[in-house]
Amino acid sequence: MTKRVLIVDDEQRVLFVLRHTVAGMGDGYDVVAVSGAEAALDEIAQNTVDLVITDLFMPGTDGLELTERIRAAAADVPVIWITAHGCHRFESKAVALRVFRCLDKPLEISAIRRVAREALGVEAEV
Repeated sequence: MTKRVLIVDDEQRVLFVLRHTVAGMGDGYDVVAVSGAEAALDEIAQNTVDLVITDLFMPGTDGLELTERIRAAAADVPVIWITAHGCHRFESKAVALRVFRCLDKPLEISAIRRVAREALGVEAEV
């Protein structure tokens, strides 16, 4: 069964790396990358999403507000936050919004893949 992963970041190079990192996990992943929260919310409204990976700091609607709005629209979708500002600063908000995990930048490809698989309930390919 194909898993649809939505990646949200305002930096194009981060989107590129994350898109290829998740797509490189193997067959069965449909990866959509958008550069802002409004585009992410449009995608969620139009299509089923199995996982959202979002930056916390973006112009306009940030990752915190995006997560709040995701919870209102699709309460059970796992959300992974990524930030260069230290995950520990957002721990209480992450708990309140039921964020699956927060990852500090710079990101490691193996960590992203491992956490994404955990969030999706998918075992790693051998």
